[in-house]
Amino acid sequence: MTRRTWKGAALALASAACISVTFIASKEAMRGLSPLAFTPLWFAAASVWGVGFYLRRTGAKWPDSLSRAARPVLWLGILNGAANLLLFTAINLGDPTLAAFFSRSETVYSVLLGAAVLHERLRGYQWAGVGIAIIGAGVMTFRSGPVVWLMLGILLVSNFFLALSGLVAKTQVQSVPPLVLSTARTILMSFLLGLVGWAAGELAWPDLPAWGWIAGGSFFGPFLSYVLFYKALQYLDLARGAVIRASQPLFVALYSLALFGTLISPRQFAGGLLMVAGVILMLWEQGKDRAIGR
Repeated sequence: MTRRTWKGAALALASAACISVTFIASKEAMRGLSPLAFTPLWFAAASVWGVGFYLRRTGAKWPDSLSRAARPVLWLGILNGAANLLLFTAINLGDPTLAAFFSRSETVYSVLLGAAVLHERLRGYQWAGVGIAIIGAGVMTFRSGPVVWLMLGILLVSNFFLALSGLVAKTQVQSVPPLVLSTARTILMSFLLGLVGWAAGELAWPDLPAWGWIAGGSFFGPFLSYVLFYKALQYLDLARGAVIRASQPLFVALYSLALFGTLISPRQFAGGLLMVAGVILMLWEQGKDRAIGR
């Protein structure tokens, strides 16, 4: 792999480690909050982190690149808002590690969208990886209860929206700085989800422990992870960037075990590993013509 490949891969892996915090922190914060009460606060906190870092770096100056990309950024906020409301609904229903493994359907969507829209080449072994990932999802849901199936259904829809947002981001990362793109995304999400929460009458003020999870988790999850991921997309194609982030459930399982001593069932974990193996297969490189970043 080229130097650009290694740099992009390292950024995407760091992004996976950061986004995994979302599954743990949000689960804890939502013990006293509904998803519609939680999400506006979560992304508002992430926006504060983003604006703070932007002001420290450039001062109080409006980013010209953002004005030129107003419509794509609006779509980024809408798609991410829908995806994340569904994601947190699923996390609130069951085990966050299980939700993290199911969320890898985003990788399959991203690979297929990258091939269909961005004309990123897909080889036979990558299609095999898609099949293995689907089999892994089947192992995880085999003879499972209705909650697990409901989580899977919600996350399939959520990750389709998330993959579409990744496609939009890929078209903008060369012209809009990753920090600006990520912060604009969270500001829009906080505003839009806040409107939905207000209309539904579900806005609420969290207690102090929930604020701690929101403040800390939002730094690593919706802020830092997406800055790193959008930066990675400057070096990687969309499909491979998403595939590297497929390691995220392993980080969630590690965090869950370290913090709470909990883990999903051996069968579900084996199915999750099969999903990860499938998406890693999609990353496999054959020859110099597959070098990332060309």
